[in-house]
Amino acid sequence: MTNIYIISGPAGVGKSTISIQLAKQFKQSAYIEGDLLHHMVVGGYLPPWESEASLTLTWENIADLSINFVQARKHVIIDYVAFPEEVETFSQKMYSQVKHVEIKYVVLRVKPEELIRRDASREKDHQMGARCLELAKMFTRKKIDQRFVYDTTTIHPSDLNEVLLTIRNHSRFIY
Repeated sequence: MTNIYIISGPAGVGKSTISIQLAKQFKQSAYIEGDLLHHMVVGGYLPPWESEASLTLTWENIADLSINFVQARKHVIIDYVAFPEEVETFSQKMYSQVKHVEIKYVVLRVKPEELIRRDASREKDHQMGARCLELAKMFTRKKIDQRFVYDTTTIHPSDLNEVLLTIRNHSRFIY
């Protein structure tokens, strides 16, 4: 069984840190950074929150890459802001195109003050400022099924292996 992990949450919550470390745990894996795919558009670039068409294209590209990697028997770890409607569309495409795949959806969450602290500690060109809190509020408004939510407010780097084991082994994240 090949797994696809969609690691989501607001900017600054730890998606990249967890996703990269998760990908390193497998002998055969691929790491898809959604922001990187989105930034491939140069002419006509719009942030994903300003263009539904641009966001849709990014998810289509994520899905197509995922299919290719799963067919090559690679576990796929997706690092991107993913709301339930995007995960649903993605999952429908996956399950119609490939067999023997399991999708896990993990929404990382931290308390607002910790989110601000983490964002401020990022490199200047990666800081999102108020956008972090806007995204956190969007996740709250979407009423994400709590089985997909993983609160990492009190998680320290030394606890990362425990987080990775939970994500890999817990059935509550299966979509």
